[in-house]
Amino acid sequence: MRFLKNVTAVTVAGLLLASSSFAQSANDTLSPLVAVLSQSNDAQLQLDILKGISEGLKGQSRVSMPKGWEVAAKKLAQSPDAKVQELTRNLSLIFGSSTAMADLRDRLQDKSAKPADRVAALQALVAAKDAGLEAMLPALLNDAVLRGAAIKAAGGFNDGAIARVLIQSYAKFTAAEKRDALIALTSRVSFAKDMLAAVEQGRIDRKDLSADIVRQLRDLNQADITKQVEKVWGSVRATPAEKLAQIAKMKKMVQKPGRRDDPMHGRAVFARTCQQCHTLYGEGGKIGPDITGSNRGDIDYILHNILDPNAEIPLDYKTSTVETKDDRVITGIIKQQTEQVITIASANETLTLPRKDITTIRPSELSMMPEGLVDQLSDNDVRDFIAYLATKSQVPMLATKDNLDLFFNGKNLDGWSGPKGNWKVENGELIGTSPGLKKNEWLVAPLAVNNFRLIVEVKLAPNAGNSGIQFRSETQPDGIVKGYQADVGVGWWGKLYEEHGRALLWKESGEKAVKTDDWNTYEIVAVGSYIKTAINGQPCVDMEDTAGAKQGIIAFQLHSGNVPFEVRLRKFQLELDPKAELKTVKNR
Repeated sequence: MRFLKNVTAVTVAGLLLASSSFAQSANDTLSPLVAVLSQSNDAQLQLDILKGISEGLKGQSRVSMPKGWEVAAKKLAQSPDAKVQELTRNLSLIFGSSTAMADLRDRLQDKSAKPADRVAALQALVAAKDAGLEAMLPALLNDAVLRGAAIKAAGGFNDGAIARVLIQSYAKFTAAEKRDALIALTSRVSFAKDMLAAVEQGRIDRKDLSADIVRQLRDLNQADITKQVEKVWGSVRATPAEKLAQIAKMKKMVQKPGRRDDPMHGRAVFARTCQQCHTLYGEGGKIGPDITGSNRGDIDYILHNILDPNAEIPLDYKTSTVETKDDRVITGIIKQQTEQVITIASANETLTLPRKDITTIRPSELSMMPEGLVDQLSDNDVRDFIAYLATKSQVPMLATKDNLDLFFNGKNLDGWSGPKGNWKVENGELIGTSPGLKKNEWLVAPLAVNNFRLIVEVKLAPNAGNSGIQFRSETQPDGIVKGYQADVGVGWWGKLYEEHGRALLWKESGEKAVKTDDWNTYEIVAVGSYIKTAINGQPCVDMEDTAGAKQGIIAFQLHSGNVPFEVRLRKFQLELDPKAELKTVKNR
């Protein structure tokens, strides 16, 4: 027992993973650890033991409850450490506690609970393979808070009703949710057939079937599905001669003069096709290699890797196809194997599966990067994609119809850059608080724009403060943002300024339309050389400016000065390629 009081999480996990017949010896292995948990008041020791047990049981859904667990769990549930409480609850699920299961189901359905707590409850129930969750999942797919997590969980349940809801709701999903839905829909033969029928009917856009989705469909190993895939997608080039011809043709197209390539748009293409697996400039997935330091400036190197990904495959990146007893098919990279479980990284998540639930594991000589990656891209998409890969530093991501949901999620500052210390998100509002700054600060949005319309409600308090909305701008050294700014602040409302450039471009004020210390609807339209703005439906800027930038970032300013103030922004509407007219004028 003295040894157990000095146990670490790694030690506990090792003890459990070393037992090849753990399910039969749970009491023998765990009872001494549970006794320590019951006796000790050392929060760190409790946490280490719970982490170790959790790691050792990872992937297990039903393990016999060790002696004394219910008493220990009752004590640990009162711990001031939230992580201790969470691990205790999750282990109770693995041990089949009906009380823990019921509590989590209640939390899941409690719409007054914190969104993060509801998501955590869903993830815990999924990990525990709660039999009651299957019937609940179709409804959860239409719950705004839980939809993302529910879509990822959908592939784990062999229920046609879930597939039908995914297809019916598909058009309402964000780009990321659509991708997760397609991965779920290609994980089972019955799901895939329904999905392909929806593609033929036009309910799912054929272009949404990226190369890895098509590869997953082929990995279902069903002749009728493969035939239908080739009808919808086409066959992949297979011979070395054809690949070399394709590389030569694409190189000629990429290097053809006469068009200015756009790395910002290329980054958006990269995010759609590669970022889920590869990291570049610190952003992206960890399934494939980090390509930040690769030879991206060499066009031959890039094209050979993209168009012939299976030519040279490091051992760590070869795929396997796993089939489960409930007819689920998962393609990915096996990261870890023990006698009890395997851990496989798929295109959108890492799963730990009990070996007892697996029927076959089929190793492949193929790379995780699928062939046909760029087959569905336009020539302009490919050129911009290659241009982005050749950059020497990160560039902003251009807004497209596929990524607009990344602009502002209403929950946090994920994807935003610049000094964040004076900014927060609360109740769907972006809030900047200035304590009285010595120099200007800018919070930079995740997306850049060219032709766009932005409508947002703004509240400045007190009106003596000063802020602004930058657009078609660019970051400079030391956090400075250069470019157009639609001004916010007493004496400045409705004016147009070029920050760190030509200064005041439109001097007429929109002050008369402003509701002091209240919400004001600000509209900005930029199409080609034309810029128009309005406040509460009252037109302000209306000018043609041929000298200004036509593309760049959006950012929000906290102006320097001794006066503390707060600026709030909400109800963002970002529209791409609009008509060059104001909407709010018609609605005043």
